Formats: sequence, C-alpha cells, structure tokens
Amino acid sequence: MEGRRVFVGLPAGRELAEAAMEFRRAHAGLKVRWVKPENLHLTMVPPWQCLDVDAVGRALSEAAARQPPFHVTFEQVSFGPDKRRPRLIWATGAAPAGMPEFAGKLLAAAGASSESRKSFLLHLTIARFNSLDHKAMETHKLREPVAWAGTLDTLCLYESRLKPDGAEYRELRRFGLAGADER
Repeated sequence: MEGRRVFVGLPAGRELAEAAMEFRRAHAGLKVRWVKPENLHLTMVPPWQCLDVDAVGRALSEAAARQPPFHVTFEQVSFGPDKRRPRLIWATGAAPAGMPEFAGKLLAAAGASSESRKSFLLHLTIARFNSLDHKAMETHKLREPVAWAGTLDTLCLYESRLKPDGAEYRELRRFGLAGADER
C-alpha cells in the first residue's frame, strides 16, 4: 500500500515542553535520543499508511471543532513501554475524562486500522534509545514522580518519516480544539 505514514497527535504545548526540557537537563548524562521540544506530542491515533490526507484532514477538523481542550497531568517518568525491554523514557498519568473516547472517535474519523489501537494510555515520550544502550543504563532505575500539567488545545495530523537516527515528524494539518480556527 502506498501513501504517507501519518499519525494524529496533540502537541504538548509550552508548559509540558518546559517540564520535559527541565527533566532533560537534570538527566543529561543518559545515553538517549531526546525528543525535540517541537516534536513533543500525545499520540491519539498511531501511525498508519494514509492514501488521502485531505479527506483525513476534513474529518479531523470536524472532530476537533466538537472537542473542548484537555487539561492533562503527568505523575511519573519511567522507562517504557515494556518494563523488561524498554526503548523509551516517557511521562505517564491518568487520562482526563473523555480523552480515550476522543481517541476512538479520531481513529474512526481518520479511517486508520483499528488493529493498531490498544487501550488508551496517557503518555508523553521524551527520549528513545536502543536495547544495548539500556543495558548500559541499567544502574538507573528510572521511576521518578513528577507533577507536570498542561492544557492541550490543538490537534495535528503529522507525517512520520523513518530515518536511521529516528523518526522525523512534519506537521501536515493543525486544528484548534473546541471550534478554534485552523491555524
């Protein structure tokens, strides 16, 4: 199947990006690939091959216009997603009311494969690494409590291009939540 590899996310916003950068400065010695502040986002629909970006954009615009912004709180930074074989550092917390349902609506609106969606987990990936690097970090038992909070008021359709040194994201469409004009 041809098309673009895309995903849908909520950009992290200034407050969360600043908290992630503070964490990065405090853990500068870790051998990881830090996510650039402008790429920090909460994935709502995981990557899929999209054949019609314009149609998906129209569907996302309609969904965004009916959804008020979300206030999110992250409570912990740890290795993830698999505790035995982690490959990233992420912040996690409890999803606010309505967010898992909104993710399901976006999945349907985007026409993405529902096979790729597991149960919704509020998470913000802040760094990636390979398993060999994790072996070197095993002395770091990362389970750090945090109190990061922010308001997510924008929905984006991103293109994800896989590169040898990690994925590169490009914003294709941006929509304000709760009827805000497209930016």
